[in-house]
Amino acid sequence: MKGIILAGGSGTRLWPISRTLMPKQFNKIFDDLSLYQKTVQRNSFFSDFSVVSNENQYFLALDQLDEIKLDTNYNFLLEPFGKNTAPAIAMACLNFNRDDVVLVLPSDHLIKKEAEYLQVVEDAKKLAEDGFLVTFGIRPTSPHTGYGYIEYKDDNSVLKFHEKPSLETAQKYLEQGNCLWNSGMFCFKVDTFLKELEKFSPEICHQSNNAISNAINSKGLIRIKPEDMHSIPEDSIDYAVMEKSELIKVVEADIGWSD
Repeated sequence: MKGIILAGGSGTRLWPISRTLMPKQFNKIFDDLSLYQKTVQRNSFFSDFSVVSNENQYFLALDQLDEIKLDTNYNFLLEPFGKNTAPAIAMACLNFNRDDVVLVLPSDHLIKKEAEYLQVVEDAKKLAEDGFLVTFGIRPTSPHTGYGYIEYKDDNSVLKFHEKPSLETAQKYLEQGNCLWNSGMFCFKVDTFLKELEKFSPEICHQSNNAISNAINSKGLIRIKPEDMHSIPEDSIDYAVMEKSELIKVVEADIGWSD
């Protein structure tokens, strides 16, 4: 399995501990390790992975990988500025083979139940190999208004994605019993994702391809040119693909998760 680790966020919700040049994923809050380092360690099963970050955070991200002494192959995909998750994931996918299964992870999540995490990743991998786009849902413990929700059927097919709700609506989702928090983690075959992206967001797909074709690529470092980044429409993977595709499955993940 391949990995895509999204490490370019600014972590504004944890201000003032988290700042632009030291966002929360790089702060060493737990066990003298950053959430970014813990994410990489937790996924040591990757045969190789790509870290998507912005240019200003490159040396920080690289130094923190050096500190934990990895045996896994990896590269960096550096964006001059962000255009949200859909282009970031698309460009990273374009550097893998079409039949690779990839696990897409934010770098700023805390996961306490690592054995359970490995099991749900295996469950998601099997669904991805069968041609599904898989998202990971967290069982709500409260009517939280800060998360999106995933409404699903008994066969784990997704009925609908819901935006961050009001308190009243969140309470309804909680009582309904078939709604999970949207964790922002995904698993799929590269080919499945890129075909669905081309179907529902063709301009993102085309311009991401163009940006990768023109990128400066040297020794595990892929730099996207600013002019190419400007041409890519800005959108999240949820809006660009997940909310439109009919190939979505959700795996419930009781993994001690927090973002």
